Amino acid sequence: MKNVHISNRAYSIIRYVVLGIAAVVLIYTSYSLTNSYLDYKEDEAKYAEINEMFHQQSTGNSQSMKKKKKSMDYSSSLTTWVWDYKAMLQYNDEAKGYIKLDGTRIQYPIVEHKDNDFYLKRGSDKVSNGAGAIFLDYRTGGLDGRMCILYGHNMMDGSMFKELMNYREDSFAKKHQTFDVYVGYRHYIYYVFSAFATKDDNDDVYKFGFDDDNDYQKWLNTVCSKSRYKFDNRLPEINDKVIMCSTCVDNSGNRQIVCMYRGEEVVD
Repeated sequence: MKNVHISNRAYSIIRYVVLGIAAVVLIYTSYSLTNSYLDYKEDEAKYAEINEMFHQQSTGNSQSMKKKKKSMDYSSSLTTWVWDYKAMLQYNDEAKGYIKLDGTRIQYPIVEHKDNDFYLKRGSDKVSNGAGAIFLDYRTGGLDGRMCILYGHNMMDGSMFKELMNYREDSFAKKHQTFDVYVGYRHYIYYVFSAFATKDDNDDVYKFGFDDDNDYQKWLNTVCSKSRYKFDNRLPEINDKVIMCSTCVDNSGNRQIVCMYRGEEVVD
């Protein structure tokens, strides 16, 4: 009977320990989810304010203006979205431009720091935020260089570069073959030519400079050949400036890539 009493006592102790651990895990999980939710809401409000910075009162015939700049309108009111790099620099002196994908939540400032860690956990206002920012890899050539890499988190709420994952669907890829990218004071149309998944340690994809034209052409051939969808746009040439957008697929080093080259400049 004594052994039975001890066994029951040990069982009770183990039970309370397990319940205690479960309670701690539940509290931590709730805390983490609450923090994530608050980060999402803060991030959403922050970028809505930035977007609002560029809404200006329309002049002239609003209908004709909307027709002319249909891809640039993010409001049904009598305002149009007009890029203002000077205002962006006042907001963040490390701002390099802006990226937009029509009909999606991808409409963010592009920033760059002296390392790739700074904006992983900071928004485009340099304030701590789990959603981070859309930032340039400091090791590549910048937006006016031959090829640059843009990073953004794959956020659960659909923000940042989450919608790059949609390029795995043919219907989305067919509908979204161009981006609007603002480089300094200039506005360009960029044409998507490749979308694929790769590993973050794939040195054939993640390049940080090229020896010569042949080396660059080899890289272009590599990323073109990997595309899961055949876009309607022409393939890039060695004189084209390319942006490679990268976001995490999972925690195992898998990445979603979308590559685009610079096309015509738009006079806004």
